[in-house]
Amino acid sequence: APQVAPGYRPARPAGPAGPVATGWASQGSWSGKGQSSPKGNSKGPSKGFAGKGSVFGGYSAKGGVFNAKGKIKGKGKGKPKGAPPANSEYWQIKMASENREVLGGTYTGTIASYNIKFGWGFISPDNTEELPEQAQMKILEANSHAEAEGKSGMNLLYFRKPDITQGVEVEKEKLCTFSVYVDDKGAGACEVTC
Repeated sequence: APQVAPGYRPARPAGPAGPVATGWASQGSWSGKGQSSPKGNSKGPSKGFAGKGSVFGGYSAKGGVFNAKGKIKGKGKGKPKGAPPANSEYWQIKMASENREVLGGTYTGTIASYNIKFGWGFISPDNTEELPEQAQMKILEANSHAEAEGKSGMNLLYFRKPDITQGVEVEKEKLCTFSVYVDDKGAGACEVTC
């Protein structure tokens, strides 16, 4: 057998039969449960090549992947992003809690903005004097509130994803038709078609 210096540990064990392999595994290996990594910089017990603290990363029970620092990246991270589908119960509950009253009529305007990620936007009506009186009063309240906060964007009607007619693509500066509603928060547009 070759001469080995005391405390010497080879990069890889010679094999399962030799005395070096047994000594190497017992001194703290990357694959031993409850052992730290050979460099001693693990953030906790090692779980083999697939565990937290492994230099190779691994997989979590949620389907995500650990990066080299033990953080989960990928699937199962937090709440879903973006707006719920238009037919979701979320929107029905939200509308009911705001006491929405549809005033009827069909009006024309332009899409001032639309946030596709969160599912809401604003319409600029062509003529606010044509809108029902209740809607005009709510718009005036919103205008004075916006001025007090130093915001721009006057005479705008709010709308949400479920207020858009099914199959319609909404884009900024697109001409549209809509109906009007009022609720606890102000005036808005529904049945939006471009």
